[in-house]
Amino acid sequence: MKTVTHVGVDLHQRFCYLTAIDASGKKLRQAQVVNEAEALRAWLRQLPGERQVVVEASGFWPAFARAVKPEAERLVMVHPQRTRAIAAARLKNDRVDSETLAHLSRADLLPEAWMANERTQQTRLLTRLRITLGRQRAKAKNQMQVVLHQEGFLKPVADVFGKKGRVWLAGLALSPAGRVVVEVWLKVVDQMDAAILEQTKALERMAKEDVRARWLETVPGIGPYSAMVILGEVGEIERFASKRALASYAGLTPSVRESEGKRKRGGIGHHGSGTLRWLMLQVAQVACRHSPAAGAWYRRLKQRKPAQVALIALARKLLTAVWALLRHGACFDESVFAGQG
Repeated sequence: MKTVTHVGVDLHQRFCYLTAIDASGKKLRQAQVVNEAEALRAWLRQLPGERQVVVEASGFWPAFARAVKPEAERLVMVHPQRTRAIAAARLKNDRVDSETLAHLSRADLLPEAWMANERTQQTRLLTRLRITLGRQRAKAKNQMQVVLHQEGFLKPVADVFGKKGRVWLAGLALSPAGRVVVEVWLKVVDQMDAAILEQTKALERMAKEDVRARWLETVPGIGPYSAMVILGEVGEIERFASKRALASYAGLTPSVRESEGKRKRGGIGHHGSGTLRWLMLQVAQVACRHSPAAGAWYRRLKQRKPAQVALIALARKLLTAVWALLRHGACFDESVFAGQG
């Protein structure tokens, strides 16, 4: 019978704290190791038997996974919040956290998290770059609007960054400092526009080569860019056993409190992928305007629910359609969507 060494890792950006124990719970090694591939591998090589390495989910787990993979027979990523719920401790430090993970591994009590494959990681990097560029551009535009208000000017056009808006800006009697600020922000927005256009075209090319994206683009409100964001956030659809599981992952399901036989539903939980939740709300806004079936469904619900609640419900319903399309390899059917409750 093969022996297994359980290694708990408290991961930080520059270093990690590792604790190794055997099947009986005996501590074998414990140390702080710099986050360099060779240093991590050398530490693991000194452990007997097969090595099961456990680490909590964090923003820099992919680099750690690549570093330890040659010396770890199994790498497990766990949910930080669920881990703390299972093993609450009054004393919390790197040593205790790594020991806790090692013992949970030995007891087979790990609340495992999904580890995105390389393809999904690469897609996420590119889609989240595009999202960040869009948000940074919005901030830059808002900064210039603030300067115009401070200078006492109200814009006569909807878009001051368009042709008419720029003609208006050029003719303003701004203060010397105000003129400098406006010109700088205009240059920043132009640079952001170019970067956004480049990244959008790259994502469109990716969408053309991915059949899953073509299925998603049949959903009202979803274009090539949105389709790639969804694929990057969802990853492998097989990991969601049901459409409700995907909606829960996006944080689009209502919270439920039950006590003494009474059941009360609250607002959405705001857990899971905030990016996927944000995108599906954008999709819902477009769908209710351009899809007859989605628009009719939204209007019926809005008659008895607040508008925002109805929009969230539509986003959830569209996401369940996304689940069905990806699971079954099909295109969106307006008549089927209209017939659903």
